[in-house]
Amino acid sequence: MKTPNFQNTSRLRGFTLVELLAVVTIIVILSGLTVGAMGWVQKKAAVEKTRAQVALIENGLERYNAKVGIYPELRTSTGLELYMVLFGDGVGADGILETDDDTTPDGKPDEGATVFVPELDPVANQMKMVEPAGRNAKPAKMVDAFGVSFRYAGGRFARNNPDFDLSSAGADGRFNTEDDLVNW
Repeated sequence: MKTPNFQNTSRLRGFTLVELLAVVTIIVILSGLTVGAMGWVQKKAAVEKTRAQVALIENGLERYNAKVGIYPELRTSTGLELYMVLFGDGVGADGILETDDDTTPDGKPDEGATVFVPELDPVANQMKMVEPAGRNAKPAKMVDAFGVSFRYAGGRFARNNPDFDLSSAGADGRFNTEDDLVNW
């Protein structure tokens, strides 16, 4: 009768279940950390992009004030009227809302109107600030990096700032919370 040779069988031995479970656990932990970090990085990038958008709109409003002499006083605080004033779309040659030469926004600046923020072009939309209505380039509203409309109040309607209030709801999508991004 032959006695088993243990030296040869030890070379053929595979991974144990415990070793495989340890490797799988390490992979799951590392992938969870990576996914969590990616979410944090994306949120931080959206916050920085929204800050850049607020600064861009502020500069456009200052240029508007320099040309017209006042900050726009809009009927609503949503982004469509602000888009119209800053991109010159639907406001006619005078660039002022609610005058006789106003038209419907069509995604292009009106003839003779001043474009105060060219980045609002809904066709190029490089900053993703204009949400189109349906499949065409007609603008529906002006949104931040989180997809929420900016809030604007200018002139006599401004409460927190003597000239105008501009705010983004931030990551949570709700206004008047601690993560709001504002110009005051």
